[in-house]
Amino acid sequence: MGRLFYLCWLFPLPLVVLTLAGYVRYLLTYRKRMGTSGATEAIIQITTVGNYRTVSGIVRRIREYELPFPYVVWVVVEPGVENHYEGADEVIEVPEDFDCRASYKARAQEYSRRVRQSRGLDRHDVKVIMLDDDSLPTRRYLVDVFGADYDICEGILAPRNNYGRFLSHVDDLRTLACLTECAFWQGCGHPMWVHGEGLTLRGSAESIVTWNFPVKASEDLTVGHNAVERGLTFGFVYSVIEVTSPWTWRDFSTQRRRWVWGNIHALRAGLLPPLSAARVAMRWLIGLLVQLLVTIALISTPFHHWNYPHPFRGLLVLSLVSFFATFALACWVGSKTATASLWVRLLNTGVGTFLAPVSSLVTSYVLLASLARGAPQGFDVIEKERPE
Repeated sequence: MGRLFYLCWLFPLPLVVLTLAGYVRYLLTYRKRMGTSGATEAIIQITTVGNYRTVSGIVRRIREYELPFPYVVWVVVEPGVENHYEGADEVIEVPEDFDCRASYKARAQEYSRRVRQSRGLDRHDVKVIMLDDDSLPTRRYLVDVFGADYDICEGILAPRNNYGRFLSHVDDLRTLACLTECAFWQGCGHPMWVHGEGLTLRGSAESIVTWNFPVKASEDLTVGHNAVERGLTFGFVYSVIEVTSPWTWRDFSTQRRRWVWGNIHALRAGLLPPLSAARVAMRWLIGLLVQLLVTIALISTPFHHWNYPHPFRGLLVLSLVSFFATFALACWVGSKTATASLWVRLLNTGVGTFLAPVSSLVTSYVLLASLARGAPQGFDVIEKERPE
């Protein structure tokens, strides 16, 4: 057991290697891949069930960017949602009788895809940029994904909206995953995790892979992995899309439970290609095992139940430094808001780095609690705005 504790403690070291390798790959392929897509227009789509203020705010900010390429903003809503969206070029309501294999959000995405197809927008030179109703891409993000010469791509998630709250620091793990793993695996064309915020597809690629899978959640994971299976190219850009962390613990738990069981359903139902399913399942198990065993090791050390090997103490210290260093990088990226001064960024980075062990434990606890509670019956939506 002592050797297993030791190996788990060293887990941050390969993550540092992946982080560096992913960025080096990006630099080496920058001239070939960035700004060479040949895209001529974009559809920026926000899929929602209401949330008029947040969606209208996102559209307004996008307009302020004065983007250097032609684009339109689509808002896609469920049946019966009234059109109170300001600034959108088109609001598309999914017909109540529209039938496909997908449910909830994926069903709406599939309907909008068919609308594009009927209008001849399923072309190689059309980029479709998917947004959630609580995510705001930076200007650079939109420019980068529009110009990236990939069939499907995305970038870095950062919980910048009202950053500094405890739950936003727990969300630092999402930024960390983007920097340490997604940048490498997606950059190599074989994604590990895939997030819907900012997911960008060519119109031709969306037509090939579609959203028409029997999913209730994790449609982004399913589509991303199946896109590669169909021979499409997957890429990663080092620019940021800003997301809003849940406002309450209840919403945080609800959101994570939906993600966890969405992934489990995709694995159980065979919706992912075999190699993709094996890779995702293995990474899930390794991550949970590492977190549990490292926690046990930390608790056991003062009581001498685990005596780490002294000849390798330097390697253990290096691994611990690497753990906090990668968290500091994620916090630094997340803390770069439009109004944050250098001192505020340093403060938030320091707090987030200090909370790194707590954030990791909280994430693991919520994962286990989600498993214990079982699968949700529907698609649970959380609040997008701060409660009054």
